[in-house]
Amino acid sequence: MNILSKFYKYIWRYRRTFIAGSLLIIIAQVLYNLSTYYIKFLTDAVNTPNTDPLTYVNIIAGFIGVQVVGMVVGVFAWTVTDVYILQGARDLRIEVLTHLHDLDFAYHANKKSGSLISMIRRGDGAFFSFNHEINRELLMILVDFLFIVFAFAALDYRLTLVVLVSVLIMLSLTRYLLARNIKARRYFNKVEDDISGIIADNLINFETVKFFAKEKFEHNRLIDKFKEWYRRVWSYTYSFREIEVVTSTLIIISMAVIFVICLDLMQKGIFNNGEFILVITFTVRFYPQMYNLIFRLREIAKNHTDLEKYLNVLDLKPDVQDKHNASELGNVVGRIEFKDIEFAYKQGNDIIKGLNLKIEPNQSVALVGTSGAGKSTLVKLLLRFYDIQKGSILVDGIDINDVTKSSLRAQIGLVPQEPVLFNDTIGYNIAYPNPNVSKQRIIEAARLANLNDFIEKLPDKYETEVGERGIKLSGGQKQRLAIARVFLADTPVVVFDEATSQLDSFSEKLIQDAFWRIAKNKTTIIIAHRLSTVMRADRIIVIDKGLIAEEGTHQELTKKKGGLYKSLWDMQRGGLLVE
Repeated sequence: MNILSKFYKYIWRYRRTFIAGSLLIIIAQVLYNLSTYYIKFLTDAVNTPNTDPLTYVNIIAGFIGVQVVGMVVGVFAWTVTDVYILQGARDLRIEVLTHLHDLDFAYHANKKSGSLISMIRRGDGAFFSFNHEINRELLMILVDFLFIVFAFAALDYRLTLVVLVSVLIMLSLTRYLLARNIKARRYFNKVEDDISGIIADNLINFETVKFFAKEKFEHNRLIDKFKEWYRRVWSYTYSFREIEVVTSTLIIISMAVIFVICLDLMQKGIFNNGEFILVITFTVRFYPQMYNLIFRLREIAKNHTDLEKYLNVLDLKPDVQDKHNASELGNVVGRIEFKDIEFAYKQGNDIIKGLNLKIEPNQSVALVGTSGAGKSTLVKLLLRFYDIQKGSILVDGIDINDVTKSSLRAQIGLVPQEPVLFNDTIGYNIAYPNPNVSKQRIIEAARLANLNDFIEKLPDKYETEVGERGIKLSGGQKQRLAIARVFLADTPVVVFDEATSQLDSFSEKLIQDAFWRIAKNKTTIIIAHRLSTVMRADRIIVIDKGLIAEEGTHQELTKKKGGLYKSLWDMQRGGLLVE
């Protein structure tokens, strides 16, 4: 489906206002063109001896009347067209954001937020501008063109021939010139997106920049990128100048030819003064419109590039998709089974190699091992952020491939290693899984997460803004807020993913206490490097190179001589935290 088809899909949803608005634009433009004839009438009256004064009054009154009616119809037309374009733009923006949410975890992991924001911002603006140029400006120019063709045909065929030939030549040249312009625009957009990405990264990671005193480095990095931007913007600008020079030259020649023909017709007595003035008036009105046409086509070409990237997002298909007959997963008890699963992010580089694991309802299971062993990957596979290559994952005996992703994830509460919060209030972030929850429930969740005492000391308490990505809160506070959020989600399965690996011992103790409170009577999966976090787990699974190397309780595994868990435990007891 090409860009025009995609574009009009959103316009045609509101076809009644689209058709009504287009008809009103045509009527308004016809009235404006008809008013030109009153200049001829007035000229003829002036050149006619003993013209009745009432004739002048009627001509002027008619001119004013047509102009006023045209203005009223035109204003109403633009108001009507605003209705469908606002509705279409709203629908598209919602669908793009919804589709971006549907895309795989891998897509977002490899995409820069700054580039996405830049693409959405430009695309949304291009949608409005595309409609304005095509459904308003081009439509008005088309009416003017048809009107002048028929008007000139009634006067002299040579006038019509000049208009048709000049328009055809201009459109042919424009096709070539706009192709160069579009190409330059694409290169410029790419560099612009890169700059937006750098700026967004700097705004999000400003702490890191300051920690390492890299302000000068980032300053120079942006300057280097702007060197390429400067080259591209001038290349893009020169393509505009080419269009302007070629178009202006053709317009000047065409108008001069029409003036010569008019003078010839006047000298031969074929034209009277009124007809001469009519042709000149149409000419000086229409040919600037031809320049306007090229400008509009130029804008359409520019917006086409921006709109193409925006609309093509909707063509991206997630690798992880629901089956057409996928059912909803509900009333989960919490029995989880990994059966002979194999998985690799890249072909030939297996992360999980034929792993088997059963987790019973209400059981707490810890996954431990060195970095890259596959612990966090198992959780991503359980959540269907990725699909396994072989084997199956079952929840309550149901293959997760047979249920919708949203219903699966709604059953699993996750406390991530680095919770990312919305730039809103503490209360909003805690209540995010259940926005309609009462204030009392929010406070209860915060108490269970050992967070309420801290919140109550804040001037705005639960209305305190947490800042971009929760930057106003410490790591431990964000972790406890994430725990409170999972408590309100009240899922039968809870995952605790490296949530204390970067915290001090006091914060770790608070978070562990909070976690075990919400994990009560739930199936719990704990991923941890700090083995002190997993000591209370019912089962500890040691994963090494994508396979289960050891299994048991903390007491059993620490007694196993030569065991991987015991070696990790001994090193951590000695003060060395391994990864």
